[in-house]
Amino acid sequence: MTVSRSRTTLAALLAVLACVEVMLISSDTSDGVRYGVGAALAVGILVVVGRLAKGGSSD
Repeated sequence: MTVSRSRTTLAALLAVLACVEVMLISSDTSDGVRYGVGAALAVGILVVVGRLAKGGSSD
């Protein structure tokens, strides 16, 4: 996978994770589920942002 394609894939993943996070926060689920899944999504968002900051390389 080329660097440009990798960055595009990571950017798309970031958008999906952010949308799911917003949907989760605005949902009527219990606080435990919201905090647990929200924390996992936040970690995923941070990982993707870190990968994008490094240039999207897989090395």
